[in-house]
Amino acid sequence: MTLRSVAIAAAIAALTLLQFVFLPGHTYLQSDTQIYVPVFEHLFDPALLANDLLVTGAHLTFTIYDEVSLGLKRLTGADFEWILHGQQLLFRALGLLGVYLIARAAKLPDWAALVVTAISGAGATIMGPAVLTVEYEPVPRGYAIGLLLFSMGLAAHGRWLAAGAMGGVAVLYHAPAVWPFWLAALVAARRWKLWGPLLAAGGVLVLLASQQAGIQEHQNLFSRLAEDHAQLQIMRASYNWVSVWGAQYAWHYPLACLVCFVALWRIGPEFPLRRLMGLMVVIGLFTIPASYLLLEKMRWALMPQLQPMRALLFCILFGIILSGLAAYRTRSWERVVWLAIALYPAASQKLPAPIETPALHELSQWAHQSTAPDAMFLFPEEGRRLPPGVFRARALRALYVDWKAGGQVNYFPVYSREWWRRWNEMLVPTFSADRVPLMAARGIDYLVLSKAKLPGQAPVWSNAAYSVYRIR
Repeated sequence: MTLRSVAIAAAIAALTLLQFVFLPGHTYLQSDTQIYVPVFEHLFDPALLANDLLVTGAHLTFTIYDEVSLGLKRLTGADFEWILHGQQLLFRALGLLGVYLIARAAKLPDWAALVVTAISGAGATIMGPAVLTVEYEPVPRGYAIGLLLFSMGLAAHGRWLAAGAMGGVAVLYHAPAVWPFWLAALVAARRWKLWGPLLAAGGVLVLLASQQAGIQEHQNLFSRLAEDHAQLQIMRASYNWVSVWGAQYAWHYPLACLVCFVALWRIGPEFPLRRLMGLMVVIGLFTIPASYLLLEKMRWALMPQLQPMRALLFCILFGIILSGLAAYRTRSWERVVWLAIALYPAASQKLPAPIETPALHELSQWAHQSTAPDAMFLFPEEGRRLPPGVFRARALRALYVDWKAGGQVNYFPVYSREWWRRWNEMLVPTFSADRVPLMAARGIDYLVLSKAKLPGQAPVWSNAAYSVYRIR
């Protein structure tokens, strides 16, 4: 290994750590890890959360995310937080290395390639489909995108077998995130070395899916959505329905595609990923009418599970990368314009505010240490706020219902209807003590209140923010 290689590796590692801490940063138990972590805990110890509705509807069938994380848990004994963030750091670093390799393939010197890498790693929010170019949370989509960028960097230097291998691992983590790459490669690259890894990845997914533990409701991929299930998805998962957000955001993506193609023109025809990236951008844009037809008109149940419009991510991500490349290849005022375009998505993103507070952490610790493993909790005043999901993952105690668990409506109709029944039955706009007997009859052991009090009953535990009442 040369001194230059060591220096580049050190720069990538430093960028990974800086962006992990600062921009875009990282989160835990603020989004989808509120779903995954409790399910992992239940799979690792089935006595935990056994009576929580959430663990009956987790969509882990077509991913190695659970197998790898559980394997590392058994091997190391570490908390899932460390295991998931460790993978997140690795795949972010591989993604940054991939962008660096893409920039070098465009004939940029090392310093300029690292600048483009840093800009792309700062992240961007994809409005409408509700996805990120760099995921804050350690979730499989984020892992897959990092692997995919590394795969494309290898492809840019003609290392097609290695590119296929990395792209195959990306499929294993999150196939819905990377299918545009494989479709574009079929048309644009036509390299036979890609297909062995892809077929191997597909075989592994089928094998793992047939042996998936903990499934209580199988995903039906080839049916039509029932109307009540479709309406639940429109309410709870509107990012899949372009008719909900299209008037506000859809115009962003033709503009982003235009930026990509003008940038490719300015970079020049010798850029080795010209056809592949251009086709992926077109595929991303095409998902808008395709999703409208297949989901909103035909009601195909696969569509909310595949979430095809999240491929619009490539319109923005490639717009950032290609604008950075074009900035180096141009001069004067045009360079300033390209740099502004590349920097704008990162500068305009809204970083998430922390959810977990010291008071919530204290509540979770008390519940974990002082209540039975099968205890059932309800936060009747929280509504659509997310602290209950943090509590579930930290305390490892079941919730009767919460808003975040409703995100599974994309996958399971029986689960969806039960979640909606519980939501409407328990989380009325204003908490009333008159409903406590019904709550107890539904198996709820503890109420966690932040404002209201139960008349004539003292809390079993309280702090500055929460009071816990035992109701059965």
